[in-house]
Amino acid sequence: MDALEKRLRDELLRDLNVKLLETVKWSLPIQVIDVEYETVKRTKMDILMKMLLVAFRTSQFESVDELSDMLVVEPLFIQDVIDRMNRAGMITKSAGAFTLTETGKQQLESGIYIQPPEKEESTVYYSPSHHLFLQGEPTDDEGEMYRHAAELRKLKDFSDDEWRNALDQLEVAYTDGNVQLVVEAITAVKELERKSASCIEFRLHQTVDDRLYVRVWNTVTGEWDETLEKQIMEQELSEWRETYL
Repeated sequence: MDALEKRLRDELLRDLNVKLLETVKWSLPIQVIDVEYETVKRTKMDILMKMLLVAFRTSQFESVDELSDMLVVEPLFIQDVIDRMNRAGMITKSAGAFTLTETGKQQLESGIYIQPPEKEESTVYYSPSHHLFLQGEPTDDEGEMYRHAAELRKLKDFSDDEWRNALDQLEVAYTDGNVQLVVEAITAVKELERKSASCIEFRLHQTVDDRLYVRVWNTVTGEWDETLEKQIMEQELSEWRETYL
């Protein structure tokens, strides 16, 4: 008996009215999926960017040196901001002068600088038996599969919201002060492999009220798994009464 199983068993049998009938170990199928997506970072617009946008909206400026002279700011700093605004599609050059695009006008109005999208990818773990993404690290356990395991799910059957919820569990998106990172779009999904979650099933008898029940420890989540316990009891309780009582 390994240390984890012993600790769990001792915890369950702390109640002297509980009798352990049997312990079973098995593996829960897990789909390992790679999700590719784009993130966008939103920040409060800094004063120099705002000054440049206002300048481009109200006057004709053709060079960085002109802007440097007017704002009394080093050309290097101005060029850096212009490069960032160009990448974000906020400004363009028309007839040799800087002008605002619709994107630039919207961001100036809101005071929020929206950076160009960045490509990212993360690995998520889906349990068909839970109809949920699980947090944790599956194993390559080759043991007996969960007897009530649900069929594996096709990737095309997942919705965009489900992928976003899976990424939310990983805290991909966040807000930190004036900085907000959001998932702009899910661009691709690919199933990498199939792994499993090792589970320890304890079949128990509460002698005081003559009640049979089960506790299942999911090693991926590191918790008692009420979803699997409910599945087992719904399908096996009557059989257990014949077997154990």
